[in-house]
Amino acid sequence: MPRSATTLRVIQVSDCHVSADPQTTYRGTRADRNLRSLLPALRRWQPDLVLLTGDVSEDASAAAYGRVSALLDTVGATVLALPGNHDDGAVMQRYFPSGPWTGLYERGARRWNIILLDSTVPGKISGQLREDTLERLETSLRRQAGAPALIALHHQPVPVNSPWIDRYALEEPDPFLDILDRFPGVRCVTWGHVHQALESERNGVLLLSGPSTAANSLPNARAFTADMSGPACRWLELDVSGEIRTGLLHA
Repeated sequence: MPRSATTLRVIQVSDCHVSADPQTTYRGTRADRNLRSLLPALRRWQPDLVLLTGDVSEDASAAAYGRVSALLDTVGATVLALPGNHDDGAVMQRYFPSGPWTGLYERGARRWNIILLDSTVPGKISGQLREDTLERLETSLRRQAGAPALIALHHQPVPVNSPWIDRYALEEPDPFLDILDRFPGVRCVTWGHVHQALESERNGVLLLSGPSTAANSLPNARAFTADMSGPACRWLELDVSGEIRTGLLHA
């Protein structure tokens, strides 16, 4: 589909778990091969932005980041990236310079304010948002009060009803959720980490999780249970009116 003058087209790519060796398996499948299998669908969809929401590499290697960066370059869209708990931000930044490497990152496009937050904590699987990050988020939303906002992070700020991953969610999410409740310009929050595509709502804010390009789990599972529909990514159409349309792309 062609790009629109009134709609921002975004592809969310998440949890690639690519290793330095492209033959390395992840949960019994080839993460590198699975990411490559999605690229034709991404190119056909013609996004304006690619939103990369963490766990890009399984081993935090420069080789993995370089390969994912080269692959996503073929999509023909600007890549905005944030780290996950498997990533090394210092290494990742060399290949994905547009991201929350020094704090909150924001990008304006087609009236929308796209905000990226780093929820990672060194040495931990679960996430946190630092107090200064929340302060900068509030400042950004207040300054851009007339624009609809999409916020992206790696860790889920609300339970997804899958015990295997909900024990590694965003810790102490209430201050973040309070900000969402107080700023009506926030239209959407999206995250990775959970390896499943879910949609819900909180006080008018669309809450989304992006699926993994490597391996996904069936929803509501106590333990990771392979979803045989395979790798996927999420697409979003953000209209200048603030309306959001979303769905999934498969290979």
